[in-house]
Amino acid sequence: MNKLGNLATKIVKKLSEKNKTLSIAESCTGGFISSTITDVPGASKVFSGGVVVYATEMKKKILNINEEVFKYGVISLQMAEAMSNSIKHITGSDYSIATTGNLGPDTMEGKPKGLIYIAVATLKQNYTIELNLDNDRLSNKKEATFKALKLLEKVL
Repeated sequence: MNKLGNLATKIVKKLSEKNKTLSIAESCTGGFISSTITDVPGASKVFSGGVVVYATEMKKKILNINEEVFKYGVISLQMAEAMSNSIKHITGSDYSIATTGNLGPDTMEGKPKGLIYIAVATLKQNYTIELNLDNDRLSNKKEATFKALKLLEKVL
């Protein structure tokens, strides 16, 4: 099993031991985090669900992100936090992960390729990280997925 699979297995095991649930709202990772979690046997006991809200309009329609948050940009720490809080609220999960960013190759919103924000929400607080990656789209997506799961593991 690769490092991503090992990490996902550890997370599913920890959530299961704690009898806690996880939900995920993904933009730039395009469902890769959800896919990685659901590759683990027993994930159905802890994974509430996830959404891929790639288009800006879907962040509004599905996650009901407040218009104020969009002033910071779709690629922002504030957006990642709002997405993680929203999916946690919608699903009623104990923990949630959200990702938003620019995989490249061009700039978006004047923000460079490889700028990615990740947020993990718990019942009590949010944890966030900013990544500045410099690889191709797929490598950036895989690295962001790994870093998101590492952040959740640390929080757990």
